[in-house]
Amino acid sequence: MKKEIDFLKEIVEKANDISNKAFKVSTKGAESDLITNLDLEIEKFLIDEIKKEYPNFDIVSEEYNTNNQITDNCFIIDPIDGTINFANNLPLWGIQIACIKNKETVASVISLPRINEFYYADETGAYLNDNKISVNEVPIKNALYAIDGNNNLPCMQRMRKYSSHRRNFGGVCVSMAFMASGRIHGAVFRSDKPWDYEPGLFICKMAGASICNKSGFHAAAMNKEFLDILEKESAKNLNKSNIFILHSLNGDTLKMWGVDVKQTFGDKEIDVYLPEFPIRAESKYEKFKEILSFYLNDGQLNSNSIVVGHSIGNAYFIRFCKELNFVPKAYIAVAPGAVYDYPSDRTDYIVEVKKQAYVKKDALDYVKDMNCVKYCLYSDEDDNNIEKFTRFINDTNSEGLYLKYYNHFDGYHRIYKIPELNDIINKLLGNK
Repeated sequence: MKKEIDFLKEIVEKANDISNKAFKVSTKGAESDLITNLDLEIEKFLIDEIKKEYPNFDIVSEEYNTNNQITDNCFIIDPIDGTINFANNLPLWGIQIACIKNKETVASVISLPRINEFYYADETGAYLNDNKISVNEVPIKNALYAIDGNNNLPCMQRMRKYSSHRRNFGGVCVSMAFMASGRIHGAVFRSDKPWDYEPGLFICKMAGASICNKSGFHAAAMNKEFLDILEKESAKNLNKSNIFILHSLNGDTLKMWGVDVKQTFGDKEIDVYLPEFPIRAESKYEKFKEILSFYLNDGQLNSNSIVVGHSIGNAYFIRFCKELNFVPKAYIAVAPGAVYDYPSDRTDYIVEVKKQAYVKKDALDYVKDMNCVKYCLYSDEDDNNIEKFTRFINDTNSEGLYLKYYNHFDGYHRIYKIPELNDIINKLLGNK
């Protein structure tokens, strides 16, 4: 059997060749989360090679083995870190992989093929194109750093009192590689996907960096002093709730009030997710479940989340909760009339969608028993719906809020802004 680092170098160099093929871009569930056919092809190639040489090792990877946990003996793979850069022919992306053996990371590779840089590390140190590398120390006021993850701007603003020199490369592998080779002096990742941070952290460690590897803060720095500053100003507060806005699946609601929520709470370092579901004729429950499961499996959607549903999005979410035995911290329903199977002559509803939106009584009982539906928001869009909104309030034991002046709906029932919604979310967050 080859030494782990020699094996990783060999298979990643072969994967570099795959990255030169023509590619097609699509989305994989998360908001603006791109994937290409080469992400899948490279990952499958790496997994197949690993299984031949290390059949008893587990695989933790971005595309095929997302749900797997890091184990005592495993390989951690990101086939293309920085897919958005890759898809737009920006050369700052990489193929990265780490090997954990007997509970310790023993080898790691980051290849940045478009700039001809091949980083790797083992117990002997860290290397760039076979030349040994090490971190570079400078006065903190001159330090250059990168912070990756959601809501980074407030962190960077707080860092200005120490150093205003910052860069965003669009790939954690690039930040970590540049950190290890002394080009920058700090690299932070504020999320918890191991394929993003583990390969780079090991290379940085073997290059002499001070590192921290804890939930919400995976970082390397030129020295302990700067690492402590980065942790103080950029470590993610894991006790904070995040917010999910689930649009109607029948119109473009998100472009107005959903974006308003994201802007309002993004400025407060609250992560706000706006999953992009297919709308109208393509809005099948199965696709909704697949997309929302992506967030649930990845940990963004969790028991500390605040979920806001609109119209048919409510019906699908209630089914989702019952089927996956999921309960958010709080759930706010906006115009949830579509929860019920009722006749309608509205031209903006698709009959097939409406039938799929039907929620069984046991699902409504489930969310009522879990006491997660906190508010029902409705307006005078259609007086005929008032009875259904009242019924929903009773069926879920929620608090009704009538939006008295919201009668400016267009054909896709778009509400432009709902300040009351922001007030409710603030209350649920415990803010004044």
